[in-house]
This record gives sequence, C-alpha cells and structure tokens, in this order.
Amino acid sequence: MSTSSGAVPTAAELASLLRADGVLLLASDGRELTVADLWPPHPSAGTLSMPVGFGVTGQVARNGTPVVLASDSPRNALHRQLLQLEPRQTVARLILPLRGLEDRIVGVLAAHRSPRLPFGPDDLVLAEPYAAVLGLRLHAEQLWLAVNRHRTERDRLIKQAISAQEAERRRIAFDLHDGVTTALASMAFHLSAADLTVSELKAGIPAKQELERARAELVSARELADLAYHQTRAAISGLHSLVLDDLGLVAAMESLVQTAASGEESPSIDLLVDPSAALDVIPDHVAAALYRIAQEALANAVKHAEADRVVLSLRRVGDSIVFGCADDGKGFDPAERRTARARDVDGAQHFGLSSIAERCALIEASLRIESVPDRGTTVLVELPF
Repeated sequence: MSTSSGAVPTAAELASLLRADGVLLLASDGRELTVADLWPPHPSAGTLSMPVGFGVTGQVARNGTPVVLASDSPRNALHRQLLQLEPRQTVARLILPLRGLEDRIVGVLAAHRSPRLPFGPDDLVLAEPYAAVLGLRLHAEQLWLAVNRHRTERDRLIKQAISAQEAERRRIAFDLHDGVTTALASMAFHLSAADLTVSELKAGIPAKQELERARAELVSARELADLAYHQTRAAISGLHSLVLDDLGLVAAMESLVQTAASGEESPSIDLLVDPSAALDVIPDHVAAALYRIAQEALANAVKHAEADRVVLSLRRVGDSIVFGCADDGKGFDPAERRTARARDVDGAQHFGLSSIAERCALIEASLRIESVPDRGTTVLVELPF
C-alpha cells in the first residue's frame, strides 16, 4: 500500500507503510499522552493515559528526539495490552515526535514489529514526512477544539453575565421600590398633613396645638427624607464605587467594611492588607472585579453566616494576589449546596456565590470555597499577577 507524504495517513496506513505489526498515534497536551489513533483497533484504547516523560514514549514526547529500539518490553500493562504483547514478549520499536506549529510537540508516533525485523535509519527517513503531516493535522485539531471550548466558555460567561445584570437590576428595583419609594410616599403624606394644619392655622383655629401637630408632621417628613437619601446613596454605591475610582482598591474595601459594620446587628469586620502586595499596579478592570467579589463575599457573610467576626484580607503569595473572606459563622456543607444549586434552575437562591465564580472566571482567577457546618466559611480568590 502507498500514500503521498502530503496526505494524512491513518494508523492502519502507517502500519502498512512501515511494515509494522501495530501503530499508536498519541496526542499530547503537554502533561499526558492519550490515544488519537490505533492499529490494530482495541476496545481499551480510550482508557490509555501516560504522563509525558514516563517511559520511552513519554521521553520522546518531552525531548522531541526520535528513538529506534531493536528490542523493548513496555512496562505499562495497558500499553502492552494495546500492543497485544504476551507476558515477556519483546518488540522492535520506532518512536517519533509529532510536531505542530512553532515546532511544538503535540504527539507521538509509535510503531512496533518483531525483533527479527528491527527498524533502521531507512524506516526513520520513511516515517518522518508522515510524522510532519500528522503533527500539523493533530495540532490543527487541538486548536480547533480549543477554539470551540473558548467559544462555549465565552457564550456561557455572556449568558451568566446577562443573567447577573438582570438579577442586579431586579435587586436594585426591589430596593428602590421597598425602600426609597415607600419613604418618599410616606414623606408626601406627612407634608400634606402639615400643609393642612398650616391652612387651619390661617383659618383662625387655636394655634398652639396645631403648631405642635404641624411640627410633628414635619419632623416625620424630615426623618423619611433622610432615610430616602441614605437608601439612595446605598443603591448608588451598590452600582459603582466612587472611592474605588478616586483612591483605589484598598480604600474602596475600607469604605465597604465601614459601611457593612455600621449596622446594629453587624458582626465585627476587619480588613488586613499586606503592605508589600503592590496592589496599585492592578489594572482598573481587575480591581473593579476584586471589589465586587469582596462586596458579594462580605454581603453573604453579614446576611447569611450569623457570624461574630468576619476578616477580609489582601496579600501577595508568590506571583499571585490573594483575596480572602473568612467568617466564624454557621458554615454549610459544600456538597449539599452543589446539589441544591443543581436543582435551582435559575440560580436565584445562590446568586452571591455564582456571581463570585463568574467574576473570577472573567479575570482568570481561581476560586476556592471552604466551609464546614458550625465552623465558618472561607472564600479564597487567587489571581496570578
């Protein structure tokens, strides 16, 4: 059988070309080798996984140097099974790296046959053009899969971002309706009552009692105006932090802590910042995401954890910036929470944690949530920087 070196041969075609008893085409992701094609076929091919650097095949995947062995006996039991070798049987082997773009090693071609017909330099010369074509084809497939993964992940993030925005808009609408709108409506009622009382005074009704009543109505209206003002400021702060723009991430988090700690039943809240963390070099969009993550984590701890103490922290660990939010509250079972989230189709009951996860994904930060019932919760966000 023959094929042009410009074509992309299958493992079966390569076995015929190289007069081999079998051929393995292995794909590499830089860490592991998995079967991309195999001849003769075997039902266990999909289960074979070998670390790059392990055995002769793994070494070729690591260093990119072709290997010709007159006699070899692979140690990996599944590997031997795929090669259909008997217990002490040896084989001659030809192993070449598959190179993609920019000389990147993307896989390995491994052929074997009887030691009575060892591979030689001519076989290596014959196989190299096919290995080059296979490497480019394999790399193209890997890049295509990566593009599809990124597209799928992008679509997922866009969908979640839109859902998060809509949920945030609903929250703000509810806050304004239940807080500011109600306060303004009540204030209008008290001002109307005060106006009516002043009108009665103009009509000559005895003044002292009516003045006291008008003053009480105006005091109530003033209190409601203050309430509406503070609730409006809180809603605006929830949308955007002016402190973050003017003074940076640390000052914004300090303001966040002061606001959260001002409630009558708020826990003790501390902010610990590593002075050597070099936080001033964090890009604005990343600082904004970290601020929102801190805002969500702190809100969860204050509203739901029933904690006595919450500690926020910003520090540098190696090449990463690490944000932490730890509380001594009631905690939860992460497995049960995942199950509940799976049942909750729209995610509304777990918006805080899902929002944190989405923001971490957007800035390519890793998220770890550790919690034990009755022993508190810790949220850790690690951002390589």
